[in-house]
Amino acid sequence: MKFTSLFTRLGLLALGFILVAVLNDDSVWANPAATTPTTAGLADSLLSEWGLALMALGLLMSMAMMGAAYLVRDERMENLLWEFGGEEE
Repeated sequence: MKFTSLFTRLGLLALGFILVAVLNDDSVWANPAATTPTTAGLADSLLSEWGLALMALGLLMSMAMMGAAYLVRDERMENLLWEFGGEEE
């Protein structure tokens, strides 16, 4: 387990170094964009090109929230009795 954690951390560190090296390259920043981005263009691309991906992401996020709500509920007897106002027999 520790090996997996160490491998993951080293992989993330290597990915960070690669991203910094790529973004610092002069060819990335040499030519400015022909058009400036607008909010209408962002909305159009999100709803037309990325619609399925956003729906899948929303499904995954809702599943995660339902799982978190299930995991945090407390079903010990004293809490159930307090919540429903009953008395222990």
